[in-house]
Amino acid sequence: MKLSTVFAIVPIAAIATLVAVANRQDVIFKLNPFSDGGPDAVVMPLFMLLFLTFLFGVVVGGTTIAVRSRLKARKKRMAAATIVAVKTTEPPRP
Repeated sequence: MKLSTVFAIVPIAAIATLVAVANRQDVIFKLNPFSDGGPDAVVMPLFMLLFLTFLFGVVVGGTTIAVRSRLKARKKRMAAATIVAVKTTEPPRP
């Protein structure tokens, strides 16, 4: 493992541990703001809600980057195919 990786991961792990220890109280997470905590409410520790929110952001960001890179790659392939098609259909120059 690279030294730079260790210098990045160790502080992040320490901060995550401190957040988890300091935020152990349970919170109610519900998507419907008008319900009174029925079956659509989930009770979980606050640190878990924070970590799941962070994980959701990482997944959404990674998916967005993957989709954009595929679209760019497709455009490059289509442009290259167009160039090849134009070169092969041009009449030879004298």
